[in-house]
Amino acid sequence: MKSVRLERINSELQKAISNIIDNDLRDPQINAIISVTQVSVTPDLAYAKVYLTSIGKTQPEEVVNRIKGAGGFIRGQLSKKVKLRITPRLEFILDTSEEYSNKIENILKNIKYTTAPDESEK
Repeated sequence: MKSVRLERINSELQKAISNIIDNDLRDPQINAIISVTQVSVTPDLAYAKVYLTSIGKTQPEEVVNRIKGAGGFIRGQLSKKVKLRITPRLEFILDTSEEYSNKIENILKNIKYTTAPDESEK
């Protein structure tokens, strides 16, 4: 179970990283809207997983690779914006939860339509 402190830190890091990506990061190769969906920091604050989604012309995998390349810059800006004893090392991960939920929803719809009782059997 996560502590309230870690949840607050996750929330603050999410806001700050999103702000840095939107306002400070200038990469002409990224032609997409990037959203930080979740941040999960370890209890010792040494590492943080940053989950990203993107919408636009640039493929999501390419966006994550570009963001990984700018990870040092993002971490440096993060240390200026969020005052923590340790600025966590950032690991950027493509968030595929929306795609997964859409896939499950489609499967459930197909099951619903294929297993519906016949009206003629009544």
